[in-house]
Amino acid sequence: MKRFSSFISAALSALLLVISVMPASAATATKTIQSAPAVSGPDQSSGLSIQPRKNYTINPGQTISDKITVGNLDKTSGLSLTLRVIDFTYTDQSGTPRLYLAANAPQTPWSIKPFLNLPKNLQIGPGESKTIDYTVTVPKNQGAGSYYSAIMYQSRSGTGGNVGLGASGVTLMFVSVPGTVNENMQLTKFGAYTSTDNGVTGSYTYIATQDAPQMIAYTLKNEGNVTEAPAGSITLKNMFGKKVGSISQTNTTQSLALIGQTRLFATCIETKQSQVEKLGGVTIDNAGKNTCVTPHLTPGLYTAKLDVFYGQNGNVTHEVTSTAHFWYLPWWFILLVLVILTLLGLGIWWAQRKVRGMVKGTTYHSGFGISRKKK
Repeated sequence: MKRFSSFISAALSALLLVISVMPASAATATKTIQSAPAVSGPDQSSGLSIQPRKNYTINPGQTISDKITVGNLDKTSGLSLTLRVIDFTYTDQSGTPRLYLAANAPQTPWSIKPFLNLPKNLQIGPGESKTIDYTVTVPKNQGAGSYYSAIMYQSRSGTGGNVGLGASGVTLMFVSVPGTVNENMQLTKFGAYTSTDNGVTGSYTYIATQDAPQMIAYTLKNEGNVTEAPAGSITLKNMFGKKVGSISQTNTTQSLALIGQTRLFATCIETKQSQVEKLGGVTIDNAGKNTCVTPHLTPGLYTAKLDVFYGQNGNVTHEVTSTAHFWYLPWWFILLVLVILTLLGLGIWWAQRKVRGMVKGTTYHSGFGISRKKK
């Protein structure tokens, strides 16, 4: 029985050793990106209908003119708006900006406050829309890179300090000045990602013991002087080298990583749309294309390969590659393995006892024809 116990202990130790020594994430990195929300459609903060984001490419010494339409969603009361140009940075690893609302907030190195010329006040009647005319002028000696600030629309006095985007209606303004820039994005993490809210919050995981991970994510730090929107692909293979998943395009919303930001990019392994299409169905209006579902993975070791690219127009395109591993070991599978090991150990122990009994009870014939019992 001691041998049987030793066998079971050794088997369990070997199983745990194999799991523990596998690399959590073997990252072969290159470079990083930028942070700002990738939103589309009107922002309806504070009862306003506004364009949430404007992007420009402007050469040094050039001036461009443009317009923004602001709508009053309240059909009973007019709005008296104050327009301010404020700077912003990132809040965390998400795409939510943090606005610098304080009147004495220092100007950021990437600010376009000196570039913008727009009216300071705007009156809008109930249910009406007004168009704001403004200009953006880049100085002649301005270096190449990314610059950004925000136009904030206030219907009453602010409280100062740093607040999130939802506190005020804003339009984020991005200006890219062409030329040779410093593009440097460093990969900090890559692997399976567990989230209950479609990637808004969550954490990297190495061993999944409940459901299979729904997402693969990578985290990049932007150490350059331009915003970046990396795009590429992720391939997922099982422990036998068979491809079980392929994400042909990451960052489909073209989300940005701001200067200095460490930004998380999470992508569904399988979406509601792809699940329906695998069953031969058809989705309407791309319904569920960004909604993650639990993928159909069998227990075992998986390998994910990342291959994404980034780069501003006119500059060298950079590549980020990495390989990561994760285990999908649901509790029912672990229990099943333990049961199988136990039965196997019992079978070996029983076979050893049977063989020993047969050996002790056997006789043999000597060369003189005398039968003796083996001692």
